[in-house]
Amino acid sequence: MPVQGMRRLGREALVSEALSHLAANPQASMIELSQSIGVGRTTLYRHFGDREALVGAAARLGARRFGEAVMKARPGEGTGLAALERICAEMFTLPDVLTLLFADNPIITDETFAEAAAESRAGAESAGDEDDPLEAVIARGQADGSIDEDVPIGWAAAFVYLTIGSGHLYSVSVGVDDPTARAKSLELTIRAVRKTLASSGAER
Repeated sequence: MPVQGMRRLGREALVSEALSHLAANPQASMIELSQSIGVGRTTLYRHFGDREALVGAAARLGARRFGEAVMKARPGEGTGLAALERICAEMFTLPDVLTLLFADNPIITDETFAEAAAESRAGAESAGDEDDPLEAVIARGQADGSIDEDVPIGWAAAFVYLTIGSGHLYSVSVGVDDPTARAKSLELTIRAVRKTLASSGAER
């Protein structure tokens, strides 16, 4: 995209572009990011001040997109197990976010999620439900009989999270832009979640 056109981007659009380019090159400098996005370096400095602020903004955007994907998966509908499978599918639509979550030196961290949540609550009338969404779905699944009640909720949530990460990283290794490989990786991820967490009465 021509530099002139990109200079019309507002702050949020620049953050979104930066997130995508950081997924490809997490160590990118401000000069490299400005060249990749197609804006002058001074544009990034004017909006963000320094690289740390830009990376932080991109990380918080990634954390918000993660949370939005969970909500898009309709976590309150159907059985808890079915909701977990939908969450896996929605996560796989966010390759850049997953890359920044599961990198050797992740940009999106627990602290980032806390910061993003605080930003989302700022100005809201109430803080809302702050429960871990995966844990809430798993608890519901144990209550409805679709998820093995003997599996600790915290362990199950960590398992789902890390299995999504493993599936994504495998997909990256064979070609994240290959839709067939991506679909197969998602299928294996869902299969692993189902086999590990489904109760004996939740055969599907």
